[in-house]
Amino acid sequence: MACWRWFIKVFLYFLTILVFTAFIPGRVMAQNITKRIWVTSGGSVAFNFKSLTEYSSGKTLSNWTRLNIHYRDTSDVGGDGTSIGWKVMVRASAATIQSDGAAPNLPLSSIQIKPTSTIPGVNITDITLTAADQNIVEGNDPGALPVTGEIVITYECGTATPLLGKQPDYYFVDLIFTLVEVNP
Repeated sequence: MACWRWFIKVFLYFLTILVFTAFIPGRVMAQNITKRIWVTSGGSVAFNFKSLTEYSSGKTLSNWTRLNIHYRDTSDVGGDGTSIGWKVMVRASAATIQSDGAAPNLPLSSIQIKPTSTIPGVNITDITLTAADQNIVEGNDPGALPVTGEIVITYECGTATPLLGKQPDYYFVDLIFTLVEVNP
């Protein structure tokens, strides 16, 4: 019977400590980050070059891909989390644009990515595609409020570096878009 009383006493002691320390300001809180990015249209990007003019001056797919994002950073008690912002990055899954046939691969620098966004107050950066993550859209910490909106991507191929003299073929490369938090 004494063991049972000791157990109850210890349990009540830890419960008391838990209750009185759970609501003390300045305590360590967990960070709850919700990040979602999804393609709403334009998930497959295909450049079909059909003329000498397109090979020499390049081709543009305006407003081709639409990405939606949802980002929210809060603490366990619903206040602002610890991140200082968020960013959307893109990279190629391979070191080159790969040929489906016998043609030589194309350099990733053949493709430029130009984003726009409906999200107010963001920094937007046009990039030349590489295999390393590059920031295309960055936003500041919204406090405990969520960030939701659309990012629209325009692609250009062969506009900076003409594709004249390149062998006709089917070429492919996967693009990887990532939404991440920015920590101090």
